Amino acid sequence: AVVSTQSTWALGPEGRLEDAIDAFVQIFDGDNGGWLLAWTIGNMFSIAVFNFAGISVTKELSATTRAVLDQIRVILIWAIFLIPFGPYLCKLQGYFHFTAPIGLSILIVGVFVYNDIIIMPLVRKHILKSEPEKEAV
Repeated sequence: AVVSTQSTWALGPEGRLEDAIDAFVQIFDGDNGGWLLAWTIGNMFSIAVFNFAGISVTKELSATTRAVLDQIRVILIWAIFLIPFGPYLCKLQGYFHFTAPIGLSILIVGVFVYNDIIIMPLVRKHILKSEPEKEAV
């Protein structure tokens, strides 16, 4: 899929947003001291580990547990991002806006509502007061 634009902010070849050749040049031959290659390999490794762990959790426990663990991963990444490593690792790290934790909270609550972890179990337990089904003997 190619995203063609007629705007001045698409600086790729033929007015496209992406430029794969330039990306490979930046990763393997850039003047970044190997940081971009290390981050790329680290990202690929973390995705592989997370997918393996996710499949194992889903097999042994449930998909809901996997969704909860996925949100814990998001919180962990966000918390690590707040550690001041210095401007050479992340130029955006010094920028923090108060809406970031609000948005993160909305995202996490939305996933929990979607996976029926919060709100509806409480509604069923306290408002609807449904009796547990009795097993036939």
